[in-house]
Amino acid sequence: MDTTAKSIKISKRNTFVTLALLLMTNLLLSTALSFMFKHAIREQMNERMLDIANTAAYMLDGDALGTLTADDEGSENYNKIYDTLKIFQNNIQLDYIYSIRDMGDGTFTYIIDPDVDPAEFGSLIETTDALVKASKGVPSVDTKAYSDEWGTFYSAYSPVYDSNGNIAGIVGVDFGAEWYDNTLNSNRLIAVIITAAALAVGIIISFIMLSQNKKQLANTMKTISELDDAAQHLGRTIIRNSEKKHSLHSDSGNAALKAIAESDKEVKPPTNEYEALGSSLTSVYGKLKNYLDYIDAEVYTDTVTDAGNKAAYTLHIEKLAEDIKAGTACFSVAFFDINGLKKIYVAYGYEAGDALLYECSRIIRKIFGRHPVYHITGDEFIVITDGNSMLDMDILLAKFDNEIKRYNAEQDDDHKLSVAKGASVFDPKKSSSYREVFTKAKERCDEDKAEYYRYRK
Repeated sequence: MDTTAKSIKISKRNTFVTLALLLMTNLLLSTALSFMFKHAIREQMNERMLDIANTAAYMLDGDALGTLTADDEGSENYNKIYDTLKIFQNNIQLDYIYSIRDMGDGTFTYIIDPDVDPAEFGSLIETTDALVKASKGVPSVDTKAYSDEWGTFYSAYSPVYDSNGNIAGIVGVDFGAEWYDNTLNSNRLIAVIITAAALAVGIIISFIMLSQNKKQLANTMKTISELDDAAQHLGRTIIRNSEKKHSLHSDSGNAALKAIAESDKEVKPPTNEYEALGSSLTSVYGKLKNYLDYIDAEVYTDTVTDAGNKAAYTLHIEKLAEDIKAGTACFSVAFFDINGLKKIYVAYGYEAGDALLYECSRIIRKIFGRHPVYHITGDEFIVITDGNSMLDMDILLAKFDNEIKRYNAEQDDDHKLSVAKGASVFDPKKSSSYREVFTKAKERCDEDKAEYYRYRK
């Protein structure tokens, strides 16, 4: 065998080895991406279900709920709880919402069900792991669907507390299993398209390594064009799925989403086939990167407020715990609680309440700049700053008050925004944990809220 023939054989062998490794790597990455995306979407759906259950539980009078009997139907306490649940039934995308009583022997019964075909007072409800956890004070979502005479559902449960801090009952919220699974599958389509796109890019690159003439290059360009069309379709799908968020928050700060919307800007026309190939690959890669950035941002962002969600907050306080243990911690905590949000939900509906939540988040993020803002649940926000003395925090809170006044001056009387607030600074001589600083900030916020309601009387 002469040297030229040997070189050609080695070149082909290396090409096929490279092709095999490239395809294998793309397959592994695509599988991992599909799993991560499915998990992230499921977490977001579960958090949304819990938010609804938690909000409904917060709005119920635990003292009244805990004492209801079958003979109380039509009473003032009964009707008040019934009407509150009915508001959620009529205004939020869910199948059923109802109140539950823990009988103390491992069984649970219905109290009030505002449905057209309601469950009877005292009738047994299917016991699930999530329901048992809620009876112990932990809001939970079913991991598996269950079936009863009304259908097949995934449910979220949240405890209702009385004035003594005891669990007086539980709010249950049912979401149809078909809706849940269809939503999960429709979002999974994005992951499938990204997976197919990643594999297609790998195939395209490998194909180029084997292609040496213009005909093959032309076919490659056609494939890339089709891939680019698929990427643009994916971008439109993401934007369309985010239209509701845009309609509520026109100045949304989701940079990844904006990058997707702006990813189809015109570029300089290529002068030859190879420049066109490079430009197309760069364009497709940029689009895919924007989609991945968007998914990553959504995993740690609360969809209603654009603030950090519970997952992001948990990571932050875990890091603070390590810093405190190492003796390097330097931080402050600000706690915010919207006054009267419950009345907005009752009087004007769910979207009006969400709009106020978003405006509060926007103003907090404007005042605190680079410092992370978190919306965990309900009407409360938490800001964790790097450093800052108590004087600095007071200045920031004063700026926040001024911004609230400016915002309210532009609103109707029915949609004014009032926010109680409090702050605390970590002092290693006085505190040994993040929880102590957080508790002090919340206590000051609670004092501010109490002052607000005293003034309102």
